[in-house]
Amino acid sequence: MHRKTVILLGVVAVLCILGLILGLYFGLKASDDAKLNNIFRDSFSVSLDIDTVERRELGSKKVYLNVEWNHSKKQINFKQTEVISSDYGFDFQHVFTVADDKATVGISGANSSLAFCVEEISLSQWFGVFQHIVTEDNWLRSSQSDGCPGNIWSTKQNDNTITICTNDNRLQYVTYQSSRATVTSWTKTFENDINIAADVMNGPCPIASPVHLNCSNAEDRLKVKRDTGVSAATCLFVHGTGQSPPVSAVLRDLPGYWGNVKSYTSNCVSHKFLHYNSKSNGWDVNKLHQHFCDIAAQNGIISNTVLFSHSMGNLVIAAALHRKKCTFDNNTSKWFSVQGPWKGSVATNTLQNICRNPNYFEKSLRSVLRWKGYCKPTEDAEFEVYTTLKTNYVSSTGIRFEDLVNVGRKYVTGVMCGTSSWGQGSDNIDDYIESTALWAMQKYSELGKPNDGMVAFDSCKLRTNVVFGTGSSNRYYKNKFNHADGTCRHGGCPCKWYEHMH
Repeated sequence: MHRKTVILLGVVAVLCILGLILGLYFGLKASDDAKLNNIFRDSFSVSLDIDTVERRELGSKKVYLNVEWNHSKKQINFKQTEVISSDYGFDFQHVFTVADDKATVGISGANSSLAFCVEEISLSQWFGVFQHIVTEDNWLRSSQSDGCPGNIWSTKQNDNTITICTNDNRLQYVTYQSSRATVTSWTKTFENDINIAADVMNGPCPIASPVHLNCSNAEDRLKVKRDTGVSAATCLFVHGTGQSPPVSAVLRDLPGYWGNVKSYTSNCVSHKFLHYNSKSNGWDVNKLHQHFCDIAAQNGIISNTVLFSHSMGNLVIAAALHRKKCTFDNNTSKWFSVQGPWKGSVATNTLQNICRNPNYFEKSLRSVLRWKGYCKPTEDAEFEVYTTLKTNYVSSTGIRFEDLVNVGRKYVTGVMCGTSSWGQGSDNIDDYIESTALWAMQKYSELGKPNDGMVAFDSCKLRTNVVFGTGSSNRYYKNKFNHADGTCRHGGCPCKWYEHMH
């Protein structure tokens, strides 16, 4: 009995020691967790730099962030400054600011500046990241690596991972997707240095509300079905303005324009993406019509095909059919129009003035329009394509917008239109410059409302006898996204529409 007692006491002692070790381990781990949480449970102000990004044939972009977190008020002030250094000399700064629940966007250059209030904001990539960081409690600790002098932690924001490095109870860097924001200064106080500019165009600014799009219908309809007995369809995508390949081609994918639309159109037996110069060529150029028909038609007939066309791409197709370069088989094929300027675009009427002879305020805007490919970078002129989109344009071929509308009404199966120039936002910080350009253009041009920044709904809708729904399964669909969002390259509700339609 004595020996058994000794053994039993030994086992108990070992278990106690193991328990003590485990308790110390988890206690230290909990202490580490508390350390992490303490950083964001106190007020702080931080400045960060993001690596310079080179943009092919244009120049470079450097991003700076300033973030202030007031823990007692649960308030975050945020400023994102993008410094654009152009190879052609049109340098400018683009600034997105959120303070006291109000938001502005500003542009400044060497000779002018402008700023305006944003009433509905879609979160920028880094504003959303920091909002998530200061409110998130579920962090996973990783091993020390990647140049972090302290501890690495990670958390999920939707399907994306946010990783932070902390050391000595302060933030060192934040990584999100392929970008890293490195801390240049850290203060454990709420400094309240970020403020809304007083000289905004449409101020005083109201409280800004986030854009929340609902893609769903009350009753989710079935996908649009083609006639039974028809073989599986090829999906052909025809882009709009802004592309400048050296030669026309057909590609397997064009993600820079269409985003991840292939994954939303998985029922297509194959995918084809037209690629042509849509900066120097307008919608009425004969070689574009022929290129489209060469790719889309067999023996001159478009059959077993689902067409998706964005912006000016709609007019290219309509002009080709109007000129009888090929014909469309309604029994086996479908055509879906996305944000088509069927009556032209009032915004392009104003674009000419801004590109060629800007006033004081418009000089900064012209820098943005040059960066985004609307104005030529080395000339005081817009790209040729935008001349053909002016509302009073009549083609040398004799085709008028009313001819294109008649073709569209005859063959188009469904239409998607945007109703917000600012749009739904995206994870790409460069897209906030796009949103600024579209917002400012529609503001200066007095583009009819609602609009997507480039095309008024009245020009986009094509038909006057249908009701547009706000659910992505509606064949005739409208929602709060801008002219770039509709391509699917920013994700969100427009992509769901492609999924339903094919």
